[in-house]
Amino acid sequence: MKLNSTTMLLLLILIFSTLFSLSSNNWFGGWMGLEINLIVFIPIIHSSLNYFSSESSMKYFVIQSMSSSILILGLIIYSLKLFNNTSIFIMMCSLMMKLGVAPFHMWLPGVMEGISWFNCIVLSTWQKVAVLVLLSYLINNFMILLPVLLSLMIGSIGGINQSSMKKLMAYSSINNMAWIMMSMTVSTFLWLNYFFYYSFMISSLMMMMYKMGFNYLNQFFFNSYLSLNKYFILLMMFSLGGLPPLLGFLPKWMVIQSMIFSCNYMIGFIMIMTSLLTLFYYIRVLIKMILLNSVEMKWMKFVFLNYNLFFYFCFINMFGFMLILFIKSFY
Repeated sequence: MKLNSTTMLLLLILIFSTLFSLSSNNWFGGWMGLEINLIVFIPIIHSSLNYFSSESSMKYFVIQSMSSSILILGLIIYSLKLFNNTSIFIMMCSLMMKLGVAPFHMWLPGVMEGISWFNCIVLSTWQKVAVLVLLSYLINNFMILLPVLLSLMIGSIGGINQSSMKKLMAYSSINNMAWIMMSMTVSTFLWLNYFFYYSFMISSLMMMMYKMGFNYLNQFFFNSYLSLNKYFILLMMFSLGGLPPLLGFLPKWMVIQSMIFSCNYMIGFIMIMTSLLTLFYYIRVLIKMILLNSVEMKWMKFVFLNYNLFFYFCFINMFGFMLILFIKSFY
């Protein structure tokens, strides 16, 4: 995506629309911020000017408009003080549809497949901030149980057979949304902490795949870049999957610990098992890189991408967990 004056203006409005939703003291203001956010994000998606981005922008517009209509319906019912539980359930469903949480997840992989890596980063991180905050106001342990379980299962199983890296990231996002929603039932600090780590890990991973031009799993087999760059991507993937002792293990450890303290042993067990499934489809990338013969010459001159930022990302992913534990030992 080209960063011209129009794009910069749209991104600025995108940021302020989210902040408008967060700072609103009523639901109508929050809804209005989400609508401004939607109107601004559509031309950002469409800026790639290809068939796939046009299709993705249309899908995104239809789903978000439908969920906004359902949200305003729930708000009207809630304001009339009729069927309070029903209105809360309707509002929660509309917000989960905006997030792409199962069973309202079908649009997310298709939309992410057709947009650029930059838009994937925005869709996976910033676009979820306002919606998650509004959802945290409504969170109900009983009502979110089924969506959480479905998201854990679909997010982990759905990515196993994918060859597109963008769809793989979409299913990973669905799985992580389940962890975030479950952490909402514990405390605000826990889910904000998890979302911060998730945003950092998925953004760094997508940025590196954009720089190296990786869109499909087979490119790890045919690409002639230095193998070390591929290992950096693999390291970030394992961190996103929660493999200890990488940084991504820390927020998942905190959530599992809170599940044990609240005696939700079965939910904690399911979360651990689905995390193992997500690690399995990251291991598929490892198989493409190591266990299969690459077409590049093993003695070829290494071509290394000189991106210092990625060294910092990998360093934080490798040693961030141990560094945080070391700092916490003094308190």
